[in-house]
Amino acid sequence: MESVYQNEEVVSEEQLTPQEQLRMQWRQQPGPIPFLRQKNVIDQNAELLPFAATAGLPGWITPGLFALQGLVLIAVVLSALNWQMTRHSGKLEDEITALQANVQIEVKRQEEIIAATQAEIKRISTSAHETFKLRFSDRPLGRAEALAFLDASLAGTQKSEEQYKQKMAAQERELRARQSALAVANSGSPLIFSLALLMAAGLFSKGAQKDFSRNRHARRLADYYLYFATTEGLWPNLVLLAFLHVALSGNAYGLSGLFLSVGPLFWVVFWIGFYFLLLRYFVMLARELYKAIQVRQPANEWALDNRILLRVHNSFLLVFVGMEAVFLSLCYAFYILQKNLV
Repeated sequence: MESVYQNEEVVSEEQLTPQEQLRMQWRQQPGPIPFLRQKNVIDQNAELLPFAATAGLPGWITPGLFALQGLVLIAVVLSALNWQMTRHSGKLEDEITALQANVQIEVKRQEEIIAATQAEIKRISTSAHETFKLRFSDRPLGRAEALAFLDASLAGTQKSEEQYKQKMAAQERELRARQSALAVANSGSPLIFSLALLMAAGLFSKGAQKDFSRNRHARRLADYYLYFATTEGLWPNLVLLAFLHVALSGNAYGLSGLFLSVGPLFWVVFWIGFYFLLLRYFVMLARELYKAIQVRQPANEWALDNRILLRVHNSFLLVFVGMEAVFLSLCYAFYILQKNLV
């Protein structure tokens, strides 16, 4: 008797329209957070995603906002934390500290010379003697001549001290500007990485629509891309962001010695592993996109004939390179501005 009821339930579910199936799945999702509920629905019903726009699901998040919450928000938080922790640390901070210590020592030395010269001027001015032997002169000097010599020496030392302070201030300003710009660049590049994942939707959709021009779902490929890039990339994006922050800001975390000790082979393996994880994420994304547009997947998901995979990969690469070039140019302009700011 139990099996009969189960069969009736299966038959009734199969008779539901795609929109009704989505509504039922949406109502069954636990928890008060719309983002997590929507992620679960998309994970469970990739092939039903084309009908989400007409299903009238209350609280359903639009594709762009969904991707912003799932991909970009965590990237913003991580970049802000990384910037806060690294903007005054690392090798450049050590150089600035050493520079300030050297400046203090040198200024103290010159102040002592100035104080000694001023004391000598006072001694000669109040002395009853008419001639004076100075260590900088090979003959005795009269009062007026000795005072003129000391006044010139005092003016020269004070001028030298002022020039030294200005030179060291400019050097410290350059180090601070470089440190600040590098902190922004190293903390912001992972954010650009996540933004490129989102911004690549338009370029991917434009190319993929040509590949699947006869597919009735192809016109909404940008939306499907944003949905699946988020659901499939929630954890991969987090891992890739962590890798990027460690790689770019490792010096500020005191890891430069470790990186130098393992040699360049470490970085070769590191970036190969990073690219493999990224490519695996793209493979999972392409797999879900095939389901959404109801097209058979290639026999080998990793093959070059996987047109959606190639479109995703190349679209992201072009967008990321373009955005990163603009971002780094702005960072360099920020460095120049700070360096020349008096």
